[in-house]
Amino acid sequence: MPKKHIYLVLFRQLLTISNFKTMNRIIYLILLSIVTMLFSCTEKMDIQLDDTYTRLVVEGRFSTDTTVHKVRLTKTSSYFYNNTALPVSGAIVTISDGVNTILLTENPLHLGVYETPASTYGMIGKTYHLLIKNVDIDGDGVKEEYSANSTIYPINKVDSIAMKYDPHFESWEVKCYVLDPPTEDYYLFNIYKNHVLLTDTITEPLVVDDKMYNGNYTNGIGVGYLRDEKPDEKAFPGDTIELEIWRITKEFQKFVMELQDATRPSTPLFSGPPANVKGNISNGAVGYFTAYSISRCKGVIR
Repeated sequence: MPKKHIYLVLFRQLLTISNFKTMNRIIYLILLSIVTMLFSCTEKMDIQLDDTYTRLVVEGRFSTDTTVHKVRLTKTSSYFYNNTALPVSGAIVTISDGVNTILLTENPLHLGVYETPASTYGMIGKTYHLLIKNVDIDGDGVKEEYSANSTIYPINKVDSIAMKYDPHFESWEVKCYVLDPPTEDYYLFNIYKNHVLLTDTITEPLVVDDKMYNGNYTNGIGVGYLRDEKPDEKAFPGDTIELEIWRITKEFQKFVMELQDATRPSTPLFSGPPANVKGNISNGAVGYFTAYSISRCKGVIR
C-alpha cells in the first residue's frame, strides 16, 4: 500500500476510537490535513525551460553628479547558463533632455557598457530620455529600438549623520538628520565605509517613501546598519562613514523593492509564482533606466 494511504488509514482509525475527547479529535483532524497536504505536494513535474526567447537587459543610471554615467546592455540567457551575462555590443545609445543629446561610447575593455563623457551631469527638474538603437537581440536581422524616461527631482541637503552602536544586534546604526520637504518623495540610501561602497548590490540599499516624516525633520532616523558579523561592514573608532541619498522616482522605488523581494528566500506554500520584475524599458526589454539627484554627508565613528 502506498505510504500516503497508510497514513490516511491510521488517522481514520484513531478518529473512530470512542473515548477520544473532542479536543483530541480536532488535533488529529489538523494533523490529517497537514499530512494530506504534504503528500499531495510530492507529484513530479517536468518543466520545459525554453531558452529561445532572448530579451535585452538594461541597467542605466543618470544623476546630478558630474561623472561618467553608464548604461549596461546584456541579453537574457538559458536558465541553466551560469556564466557572466552576454554583452550587447555595437548599439547606439543616447541620453537626451529634449534639447541636448549625449552620445554614449562603448567601453572597449568592457563590451556592452556605454559611457558618457566625464563632464556630464543631470539637472533637477528635467526628464531624461534613454534611446537604444542598432540592436538585433533575436538574431533575425531586424534592428530594434528601446527607450525609457526618468525625471530628476530636487533633494534637500543632509545636515548630519550619527552612528550609534546597538550591542543587542551587534551593529552600528547610521542615523540621518535632514528636513524632508512637504512633497511626496522616495529615497534610496547607500552606505560607504572608508570610501568603500557597502551597499554595492541592488538587494542591499534601503529604499523608502517619506510617509512617516513627510514635511518634517527626520531627527536621526535609522537608514542603514553596519553589522559586526560581516567582515566588510565591521566598524571601529576612527572609521569614516558616508551616507549617500538618492531622490528617486516612485516607479524606481517600486522596481527596487520588487527586485529585492524576488531575490530573497521565499516560503513555497505562501509565495506567489516567480516572475520577471517589471521595469520601464520599452519593446519587451527588462531592467531599468533611472535618473536621480544626490545628497551626501560624512561622519566618523567615535
